[in-house]
Amino acid sequence: MTPIYRWNGQCFGFIKNDRLFSASSQYLGWVTEDGRVWRRNGAFLGEVENENYILRRTSMATPATLATPPRRANRADKASRVGQFDALDEFAST
Repeated sequence: MTPIYRWNGQCFGFIKNDRLFSASSQYLGWVTEDGRVWRRNGAFLGEVENENYILRRTSMATPATLATPPRRANRADKASRVGQFDALDEFAST
């Protein structure tokens, strides 16, 4: 786990397994291998600097939102299992 701070020294959150979280463990986005940080909606946030900061250059045009991969075809539904339910049902259908 890598702590992330604001430039003014305030603790902001952390990066764990290439994922950015707030100090209260809210998922905020992800980090690519090249150190770029993306918001959970796919918008560019900035770049990891000195391991513990995320900065964006003012002279740099903000890259476009990442392209959404093509949607995969649905699979046939599965038979219900006794004592289990689909945990993903709590999310709205897209």
